[in-house]
Amino acid sequence: MITFLFDWLQSIWQPFHALQYTSVRTILAAALSFAMALKLGKPMIRRLREAGVAEASALSDSIEVSKMYAAANKDRTPTMGGVFWVAAVMFSTLVWADPTELMVVSGAILLVGMGVIGFLDDHIKWKRDKGRDGLSRAAKFIPSLLLAVYTSAVLWMMGQQTGRPEIGTIYFPMMKEFFASWADLGIYGFALFVAFESFIILACSHAVNVTDGLDGLAAGSALPAYAVLAFALIAVDTPTLAEYWHLPFIPGAGEVAVMAGAALGASTGFLWFNAHPARIFMGDSGSLPMGALLGYFAIVSKQELALPLLALVFVVEVLSSFIQITGFKVTRILTGKGRRILPVAPIHHYFQRTIPEQQLVVRFWLVGAIGAMLGLLSMKLR
Repeated sequence: MITFLFDWLQSIWQPFHALQYTSVRTILAAALSFAMALKLGKPMIRRLREAGVAEASALSDSIEVSKMYAAANKDRTPTMGGVFWVAAVMFSTLVWADPTELMVVSGAILLVGMGVIGFLDDHIKWKRDKGRDGLSRAAKFIPSLLLAVYTSAVLWMMGQQTGRPEIGTIYFPMMKEFFASWADLGIYGFALFVAFESFIILACSHAVNVTDGLDGLAAGSALPAYAVLAFALIAVDTPTLAEYWHLPFIPGAGEVAVMAGAALGASTGFLWFNAHPARIFMGDSGSLPMGALLGYFAIVSKQELALPLLALVFVVEVLSSFIQITGFKVTRILTGKGRRILPVAPIHHYFQRTIPEQQLVVRFWLVGAIGAMLGLLSMKLR
């Protein structure tokens, strides 16, 4: 909303002219969302604890994982912390970003939509009847899919109708002139774009959800990815930076960078309470929208194919889970008895058996930071 007050603010004090720069508002959005997360977090933790909204480790698919959670006294830790994470991101975005930019509106719809799906899942887990563990897979997947398809379709049509066809193009890291422009394929190009970008959003959302299993792991691993993507969003909205980095020029993407700054600040604020020993867990209320925004920022900044590096920890986590599930199903078909590839999955639980939790989480953060730096390098090496 601050964008509506530019002229008035400058008439009061000339240095307010700096608010016209998206880089300045991105930093301010990070600061405000951080403060909001701190402000909302403490009373919410108290109220969730009073309501008995807590993690239920006994419902884990793995007996060994349940024992590790119980040994770490996580059963009484409140969950649904993603509610104040979403609120902080949304509030800061409304304050500092341009609400008339359609890419910001689309990102806000995705944020709130995924947050609502996650909240319903967490709420059912809290009010579970006879051990029901949240929404069914179909009840969670179908609305998530529809939301991802809607977001991708809106981006495509927005790009075609507002003179920003680069939004509908896939750019390859480390290849200056090699890209996939699907606009020439007509309706088939539209279908391919929507399918690919929907997969990106859903995969990121699921990956963060899988990673959210140790104190501070998901939020801390998201910080370097958000930081690099915020820079990428500013770069593609700045002609000189876009030319220097050999990136497409996408006017308006800088306003999405403000949202990325808000997500960065809110994640830092959430980590304030989620770091070991965690006072609150994120739950699906936060992990689903956190991952969805990660994918959305990559799509708008055209860094979809750099995500395996930018979100390295999340990619490794979700791959370990996928390999475990697939391996079990395949061996059950072949031999009649399913066999697990790893003793436990996702992979952080495998290492948790022999490495102290705090040490393990910090190591994962370091891997995530290195991956984000390599992803940034892949943007430059074109």
